[in-house]
Amino acid sequence: MPMHIYPAELAALIAQRWEAMPAPPEGAAVSHVGALPGKAALERLISTCYQVSMMREEDRPVTLRLILASPDLFPADQGPPEGFHRLLFSPPRPFNEYELRRLSPAVDFERSLVAVEPHPERGFQIWGLINSGIRWLQEERGGSKKTKGLPEVFVVHVTGPGILTICRGGKIIATLNGGKALDSTANAFLSTWMNKLFAEGRGVLLQRHEQFRASVLYPVAKIQDEFISNLQFQLLKRVLSVCRMSHHGGTFIIFPDDNPPEWAADNPYILIKYRFRQDEAIQRQRDLMVRTIRLATTALGDIRDPDKIITWKDYVNLRHESSLYDLEEAMYEHAQFVANLASVDGAVVIGSQGPVGFGGMIVGSLDKLTEVAIASDVEGKMVSLAKIEGYGSRHRSIYHLCNSLHQVLAIVVSQDGNIQLAKWRNGIVTCWDLTSQMFISDT
Repeated sequence: MPMHIYPAELAALIAQRWEAMPAPPEGAAVSHVGALPGKAALERLISTCYQVSMMREEDRPVTLRLILASPDLFPADQGPPEGFHRLLFSPPRPFNEYELRRLSPAVDFERSLVAVEPHPERGFQIWGLINSGIRWLQEERGGSKKTKGLPEVFVVHVTGPGILTICRGGKIIATLNGGKALDSTANAFLSTWMNKLFAEGRGVLLQRHEQFRASVLYPVAKIQDEFISNLQFQLLKRVLSVCRMSHHGGTFIIFPDDNPPEWAADNPYILIKYRFRQDEAIQRQRDLMVRTIRLATTALGDIRDPDKIITWKDYVNLRHESSLYDLEEAMYEHAQFVANLASVDGAVVIGSQGPVGFGGMIVGSLDKLTEVAIASDVEGKMVSLAKIEGYGSRHRSIYHLCNSLHQVLAIVVSQDGNIQLAKWRNGIVTCWDLTSQMFISDT
């Protein structure tokens, strides 16, 4: 059997990170931690998943989730939305890329998993299917309904040609994309420079919250930067996730300031075909954040501790209360609306308060820009140079824009699910290759 590309290198990286991950805390909902298979077996698992990612079934790319676990971990009397419904094949099916390809139409990526376990004589076998429901996607798309996490076992997400995300349960270990192993810890949204970029907007929200606290007679808790940055990130990852799952792709140009001069109708960089009028409606994104902050801090206010500070984790625990359901839905609907704007040719232009317009055409010459830096760390200090001629027009246009407007943050979602972020950093346009699944976290 010929050796596929990448398995040995990726298997070594997975083994290293698997062992480095902390065990679940005592009393955690997910307590079972599975062991990785041996080196050769792990390479075969990855290799097979990689091969099936390059296949098509009825002219559609193959996408699926695969889990390495015993059926004993999934009680026969459970099912979605709060549990897992497992069904056993009789007899088990062989594990190879051709069998996975044939099964893929019956296994919706968002709702089901192909279940595999090792056999002492026959190697890996597909023992059945697991219906998980879609609540697991709340970590990526947002949501507050009760859900049960996967046991901490080996899981692979096959999301596109050559794109694999390796997880321990719901926690990402590594992502393979275009032949490169992406580090989920190299998430630019967790960087120091990103934190500084939106500091002014967070400052406005913090100031408004303190004014609100001073204007009411009942106890209202305090918040800090951490709370607002998580709230901003939650909304953005919903937008990107909706756009990614729609498979139409899109471009988002984000200005951290409210009214930069580049929004002017006669600016030399962006022509916004569908521009929104600047009235109260344009502020909905910020208004939803303000309402969320007020509701959470009021619900968690304590008369015995008037200066109590609540964290994002406090809010996540509170989100399960019915009083927040409507606000959660409003946030999701806003994200859906913004993501759908990207279906029209051109970029969606976003300010600190919400979308300014869409159908934005980036104008100007690319002659002065020949290469960009591809970052492999959070801060963009470890980079490799890449010629822009190898990228499509959508990517090249945002490189040009970032080269001209250094304050802009640009994000391109490709039709195949790839996500790239671009920003002027350290004297050059710097890019981070991401997948929206890299945004999944425990909160």
